[in-house]
Amino acid sequence: MHFPLTFGLALTLACAANATLDPALSNSKNRCPTKFNCSPAKTSTAIQAAECSHNTRTSSTQTFAVFTTDHQYDSSHGAPYGTCEAYTCSPPETPEQMEDETDCWTFFWESGYGKSSGVGTGCIEDPSTGECGCESSDGVFHAGSSSCT
Repeated sequence: MHFPLTFGLALTLACAANATLDPALSNSKNRCPTKFNCSPAKTSTAIQAAECSHNTRTSSTQTFAVFTTDHQYDSSHGAPYGTCEAYTCSPPETPEQMEDETDCWTFFWESGYGKSSGVGTGCIEDPSTGECGCESSDGVFHAGSSSCT
């Protein structure tokens, strides 16, 4: 059976939940770590960069996340979509342990990292309508809201 892309994305968003609204303090767009102090604590696929930057995904304190773009979703509401790897160890030092990488975006939840302050992305968008909102920890998207828990 063939499902439309937006339905598939919505289903992926619902199934790949376990996130908590907690926006990143800073970010480095087009920069990717070259050295990691641990393995990812959680990997989420086919999610928006905005979800990766606005939500923590681990039960322990998340320190940074690395987002890698998957270009098959470039025409979808909320793009870019891709893989978000969340980490709980010390972030890589910038710039010595980071390199330029067009399809990579690193988000930080610890002070003193990142080239730019804040999340760096736009809002989390409804994959069907493009309306801004947030996703609660149970995977439900709340259009027009910014206070998900």
